[in-house]
Amino acid sequence: LPPPEVAEIHRVLIGHLHDLYAFYGEYTGLRVARKHISWYTKGLTGSARFRHAMNQLPTIDTQLAAVDEFFLDLAAQNDRLYYIEELAA
Repeated sequence: LPPPEVAEIHRVLIGHLHDLYAFYGEYTGLRVARKHISWYTKGLTGSARFRHAMNQLPTIDTQLAAVDEFFLDLAAQNDRLYYIEELAA
């Protein structure tokens, strides 16, 4: 199988995040979402720095904007996701 499309994983992640926010509410949903974002992005180029920054974001809006920016940057490089091994998480 070919690697997944950036747009497809981005779309799935955004849907998942909205479900988490709706289920847990803003305060807990924001925090639970961090773990899920980490799972979706682990091994992608630049994801270690992104995940570190993600854990500092205080609102759902800033979290969603950061996810959008990360995936738009990936899409500008390639339309498919390619995973690499990271030396440090």
